[in-house]
Amino acid sequence: MTTRMGRPKQSDKNQDSARSSLIAAAKRCFSEQGFDKVSTRKIALSAGVDAAMIRYYFGSKTGLFEATIQETLAPVMEQFQADVDPNTPPNPLLLMQTYYRMIANNPMLPKLILQVINQKDNPEAFGILTGIIDNILKRSEKWIEAFEQQKKINPNLNPAWIRLSFVSLMIFPVLAPKYLQQQLGVELKEDWLLNLADHNQTLLEQGLFTSPSPQPSSNDTKGEQE
Repeated sequence: MTTRMGRPKQSDKNQDSARSSLIAAAKRCFSEQGFDKVSTRKIALSAGVDAAMIRYYFGSKTGLFEATIQETLAPVMEQFQADVDPNTPPNPLLLMQTYYRMIANNPMLPKLILQVINQKDNPEAFGILTGIIDNILKRSEKWIEAFEQQKKINPNLNPAWIRLSFVSLMIFPVLAPKYLQQQLGVELKEDWLLNLADHNQTLLEQGLFTSPSPQPSSNDTKGEQE
């Protein structure tokens, strides 16, 4: 964590408000203009605080970017952590609901992620974001392992492919190109996304996380016909 230099003479309440305002302004500015095109001065102006507060709280624009992404994704990371607790049964629906609420509250986040990942214009921003994504993927692996340990995985399926399927279900509608979202009726709104979470939960329960009922063999079918 960055050491705070030259502590501003403000009440704790005002300091917390300034920090929160900077995080909120950074979300808007980074998402709308990208990491490289936004200056700390512009972010501070949007937040209604002095630009020196960015250095005070975050050390630099890069530090502000990292804090913005981490704090935005914090609810999802916390739910992943809760789900890998051996004393708590994994809850796919709650995880998806938490994730989709985060997206509904931050609809510009997917655009920012795509910009940084695809363009790689800034190695620092790219490294921060890929590091966070790698952490999420590692947690998702542990999450599937928790299901395996509790014998809730369909034994006919490969756990590695199950993880890919689950991640795909969560990511695709959010990071899909705008044209595909429009054609498929995707809405980055809480009600729509929570309905999608319910649908995905049913899909998981009836495919990935339960063993399907045995299907009659061709010989059995022939026997019945005779």
